[in-house]
Amino acid sequence: MRLIPSLTTVLPRVFLFSLCILLLPSTYANPSNQHDQIKKSLGQKIILDFRFYCDDGTSSKACKKPVTTLPNALKDLLVTHNIGGVILFSENIKTNKQLIALNYAMQQAMAKAKLPPLFIAVDQEGGRVARLPSSMLTPFPGNLAIGASYYQHGTAFSENVAKGIGSSLSSLGINTNFAPSVDINSEPKNPVINVRSFGETPSDVAVLGQSFVDGLQSSGVISAIKHFPGHGDTQTDSHTGLPNVKHSKAQALKGDLLPFSRIISGGNPPGMLMSAHIQYPSLDSTTVKDKQGREMTIPATLSRKILHDVLRNELGYQGVVVTDALDMAGIAKYFSPEDAMIKAYQAGADIALMPFTIRTPQDINMFAALMGKVSKRISSGEVPSTQLATSVQRIALLKAKFSLNRYAEKALSWRVSDVQNNVKKTRNIQIEKALSRAAITSLYGAEKLPVTQKTWLALMPDALRCLALEKSLTSIAPTLGMACLPLTKLPNKATFEYALKQADLLIVGDISPQHAVYEMKGFDNEEAMASRAPLDDVHRFTKSALQQAKKQGLTTVLVPLRMPYIAKEMQPHTDIAIATFSYNVDSEIYSPIFDALIETILGLNRPNDYVPVQWSGASE
Repeated sequence: MRLIPSLTTVLPRVFLFSLCILLLPSTYANPSNQHDQIKKSLGQKIILDFRFYCDDGTSSKACKKPVTTLPNALKDLLVTHNIGGVILFSENIKTNKQLIALNYAMQQAMAKAKLPPLFIAVDQEGGRVARLPSSMLTPFPGNLAIGASYYQHGTAFSENVAKGIGSSLSSLGINTNFAPSVDINSEPKNPVINVRSFGETPSDVAVLGQSFVDGLQSSGVISAIKHFPGHGDTQTDSHTGLPNVKHSKAQALKGDLLPFSRIISGGNPPGMLMSAHIQYPSLDSTTVKDKQGREMTIPATLSRKILHDVLRNELGYQGVVVTDALDMAGIAKYFSPEDAMIKAYQAGADIALMPFTIRTPQDINMFAALMGKVSKRISSGEVPSTQLATSVQRIALLKAKFSLNRYAEKALSWRVSDVQNNVKKTRNIQIEKALSRAAITSLYGAEKLPVTQKTWLALMPDALRCLALEKSLTSIAPTLGMACLPLTKLPNKATFEYALKQADLLIVGDISPQHAVYEMKGFDNEEAMASRAPLDDVHRFTKSALQQAKKQGLTTVLVPLRMPYIAKEMQPHTDIAIATFSYNVDSEIYSPIFDALIETILGLNRPNDYVPVQWSGASE
């Protein structure tokens, strides 16, 4: 078989030989070895998570022991099945030294077995999706904050945030980032995308998405844009269900597909693209039977019309297609792991992400059985041998292009010194602070800034946000006074009225859609967290609080910390509304976004006036 010329310049001979064997079409292989060869190829088409592992008899569902070092059983699994990659979660990540050692151990296991290096991936989008702790890598405010900065700062923050993320990930041995999300957030009730989107203008999302890809990949980290063909106009979270997008094909081309199309055709296309677990009937209305025998519209992840005809043929994408996690309800609720893998590969996906959960030795045995069943079905022709070979070749070329073999070198050239890490960390924090200020946006009432009131009362979504706001105010204006009431459990009438009488300014912070309990980081008591007030009740309470404050002559400030749509309803009862598009608070109760908010209220930072989504209000 003739070698691909470019590979010879970037890969050692042992790795090249391995790739040659992997890329042999099954029709050329010895028939007696065909099944084993397909198993090896199949392993390259899988990315697993090793979030937890228990070998003490704990059941798979009960296992919560984080994998922070590599157990021999998982090392053997990687080698035995020639696994293509691993995705890391926050449970796997504790310190720089620990993470480097874990990643190096996995890469060394593959190198010693003369197998291709691993994709070591993470979801480090920035904002609310950040797996690394802030002590290792600042999360930055996120994509919608970048979108808010666009008309004043262009792509500067998108590219610099991506470079900051990419250079830090690479130095830790992470070579693949499932980012950015280039979904267009055109549905106000979208529970899963919202601030993960750059905005609702397709052309802006395309420009910002391309600069983010450029920043990541210039740092040596593979970018995976997501979620194709577009998860923005949905009211269902594909982690818990299967969304259905009603757009026509014409709407799709002008909207959801446009960022993908432009980034693919740009000068630096992303190495990977992630599919979405959504139904998109205008792109493929084919029906399939789920595991209960019920007819359903095929999800995009399993659709050949979407992943091959639209993505490959119409948009011209030549890179690696990875599914979103196959253990999410959008797929797992309807298909077995075996069927999901086969259907994804038939559709044109190159890599199945998290097709099977491994937590115990029993799971390892079950995974081996699954691999046998899937490879047998591939051998029988359910996935054409030429398609399999082409897919594995794409994977090999991507690993070669980004020189992933360097992560297993004895010299550990990818490790950086503590001094270099501190320089990166300092620069990232500077970028985070600058973006926080640039993202702060006046929805209305900017002419009433700065405020001069001395005694503030704040209502915040939880205790952590209260503590962060108080810390920022104390740091920036220590002579001012503030009381803050968290809204996880609504304050009783007497408590609120007493606090209101002491104040001359009321600030109401809102997180819509409501944030996850884990984002409170345990600062609210367990009872409040378990029985958190529903968002509708919170909005009724805050609306009444604002009305009462206005009657008492207080200045009122609304602060949408996530999406700004609530501002329309609250506008008649508030003097000022300031959107932040981010509500991050780190483990030390520090938040640059709250610093920027306080600075803006006090006139020390001039707010932006561009909103990246339509909140349906009117400027005064």
